Amino acid sequence: AAMANYVIAVHCGAGYHSRQKEEAYKTLCKSICLKVCHMLEKGSEAVECVTEAVKLLEDSKLTNAGRGSSLNIRGCVECDASIMEGKKLLFGAVGAISGVQNPIEVSAMLINRQLGEKLSLGRLHPSVLVGEGASQWAVANGIHKMDPRLLITDESQKTYNNHKRKLDSHNQKVSKKRKIDHQSDDKNEEIEDLQEDKDVVQDTVGAVVMDTRRNIASAVSSGGISLKQPGRLGPAAIYGAGCWAYNQRPGKPGVGTVTSGSGEHIIRTVLARECAMSIQRENNASLGLSQGFKQSLLESEFLSEEEEKYAGVLALVHNEDNTAEVLWGHTTDSMCVGYMSSSLKKPKVVMSRLPTGGIPGKSFTMLGMPV
Repeated sequence: AAMANYVIAVHCGAGYHSRQKEEAYKTLCKSICLKVCHMLEKGSEAVECVTEAVKLLEDSKLTNAGRGSSLNIRGCVECDASIMEGKKLLFGAVGAISGVQNPIEVSAMLINRQLGEKLSLGRLHPSVLVGEGASQWAVANGIHKMDPRLLITDESQKTYNNHKRKLDSHNQKVSKKRKIDHQSDDKNEEIEDLQEDKDVVQDTVGAVVMDTRRNIASAVSSGGISLKQPGRLGPAAIYGAGCWAYNQRPGKPGVGTVTSGSGEHIIRTVLARECAMSIQRENNASLGLSQGFKQSLLESEFLSEEEEKYAGVLALVHNEDNTAEVLWGHTTDSMCVGYMSSSLKKPKVVMSRLPTGGIPGKSFTMLGMPV
């Protein structure tokens, strides 16, 4: 198995990726791997590298993060993002933040504050900031305040208009029907599911890095679901749900995980943490991830009411013999993953899809590679 001095793994969402955009997604992952490997080669730290990787994902119009995010019900961009690092096990997150081009930078700043000087009078640095308070803190700490409208792309505006039109016409139908019936019998009401609008179901993006000092860091960022309630918090802002990182310690492999998919499912199963701990328990990364995914998500008692469970997980594992591997698994239609390490000459990119006959939300596919 391969020995790697450093590793970067990224993914641009578990959801549905159309065939005609497949090359664009792959190119994005490839370019990020190259750029971050260059930083790692020069000795940059895990947190800095993982932040850069997610920044590049946020800045792409292809992803539902940062610029080009899904719009909430009021037509605005509100983002969630978080980072965890595996040495001191610190966590930094922002939720429902607006007017910042790269929410992940604010998460990184929160971690760096926790690593730095203590606050006066025994106060603790925050690890999670939300809404208006998060934006104000970011600006006070030197992050450029941005006109929120600049985060909206033509495409995200078009999708919003389309979804909003569907919702409004549905609501009109329902209220007309109520007037006629004096009752809300919605059984024969044809509801068009927004998920049907296939090409927009890209969820949380993420990256995991192991630097030359063998420190692991994970980071995630998301614009949340289309037409969400303002103030809605997704898994990318929640401890243990969106990302997890834990350096190798005696008797335990190092592991970094990031998740993507249906937010509520990921939150209620604390999926990133569960999968990471399952990998550490099993001492066989592939078995650990598939067991974790199966037990924590597919067979979870917390989701017993749910018919379909959409999620993807990307994991980086640093084994005790100093070999490393990258693994991913998903129940969504597809997941686009890229990875690179000191021992790979060039980035590898995979558009992972469910096998023929696989049912999204019910079938699970997984792959792992030594790096």
